[in-house]
Amino acid sequence: MKKKGFLHPMNQVETIVGWVYVFVHMFAMVFILSALNSHVFPGLGFQLSSTWLNLLYYAVGFFFLLGFLFHFLRESFADMCGNIMNTLVAVLAGFVAYIFLSGLVNYLLSFFLSDLTNPNTEAVNQVTKLNPNKMLVIGVLLAPVVEETLFRGVVFGSLRPKNAVLAYLISTLMFSFYHLWQSLVFSFSPQTLLYLLQYVPAGLVLGWCYDHGRSVWAPVFLHMIINYVSITVTIG
Repeated sequence: MKKKGFLHPMNQVETIVGWVYVFVHMFAMVFILSALNSHVFPGLGFQLSSTWLNLLYYAVGFFFLLGFLFHFLRESFADMCGNIMNTLVAVLAGFVAYIFLSGLVNYLLSFFLSDLTNPNTEAVNQVTKLNPNKMLVIGVLLAPVVEETLFRGVVFGSLRPKNAVLAYLISTLMFSFYHLWQSLVFSFSPQTLLYLLQYVPAGLVLGWCYDHGRSVWAPVFLHMIINYVSITVTIG
C-alpha cells in the first residue's frame, strides 16, 4: 500500500461522512435517544436505563463507523500489523505519558477545586458500580473504537497534514468538550470549565499516539487500556 504523509489517510468521502457524524454523535444522538426513550419506547412497552442508553448510543456509533468507514479502519489495521513494534512503543509510551500528565493536571487543579471528580466521571463511576459488565463492554470495546475513529481518525487525521498544532488543539478541545458539554449547557458552573482540563492529557496523548503509531488502532488500544484501568479501579 502506498503511503502518503505520516499515516493512512481517509479518502474525501470518508472525511466528509466522518465530520458529519462527529457532530451527530456529539450532539444529535443524545437528543434522539432521549426522545425515543421518553416518547417511543414506552409505547412499545419498555424504557431503557441510562446504562442501556449508553450501550445503544455507542453501539449505533460503532456499527455506523463499521458501515461507512470500514475501508479506513481496515487499511489502518493493516498499517498497524505491518509496523506492530511501532504501535507497541507508541501505546506504552502514551500510557506512561498519560499517567504522568493526568497526575500533574489533577495536582494543579487541586489548588482550585475541592473535589477533583468531574460530573461526567461521577456519573460513569456510579453506573459502573451498578453495571460493571455492561460498562466494560461500553468503556473497553465500543467507546474507544468510536471516539478514536472520530476524534483522532477524522478530526486529528484530517487536520494533521495541514497544521500539526491546529490538529492537536482542535481535536483535544473537541474531545474535552464532548465529555462535559451537557454539564456546561444544562448546569453551568465555573468549576466545570476547570474540569475540562482533566481531558487535555488524554486528548494530547491519544493524538500523539496516532501520530507516532501511524495507525488509528494505536490510540484505540491505548484508550482501551486507560478505560480498563479506570473501570477496574472503580469496581475494586
